[in-house]
Amino acid sequence: MAISRVFFSDLKSGKCSSVAEARILRFWEARNVKRGGELMWVDMLLMDVNSTVMQATINANRLLKFQERLAAGTMYSVSGFDVARCAQNFKLADSSLMIRFNESTEFDVLADPV
Repeated sequence: MAISRVFFSDLKSGKCSSVAEARILRFWEARNVKRGGELMWVDMLLMDVNSTVMQATINANRLLKFQERLAAGTMYSVSGFDVARCAQNFKLADSSLMIRFNESTEFDVLADPV
């Protein structure tokens, strides 16, 4: 069975088993200054092939799995992630939804980007 591809504009809240192809526009660490700069998560802005921008987050306890592959400007395939509503106070893109990496998320560099 082939895995279906999905665009950011087609995503709905919940688990997503489809594959999205996106470029990392930018990423940065969120740290807790009240706890000595403890790393909480990494936020990213991703853009799909239709130029739709979406926020994505990797929690600190999952970061080791993905950290070495993070590079701004690189195209990735991402699957097995959660889609959740953005907190209005911390919304980084026009989308009301965001991607959250979970224990099942696959995140691979695309060898032949579109």
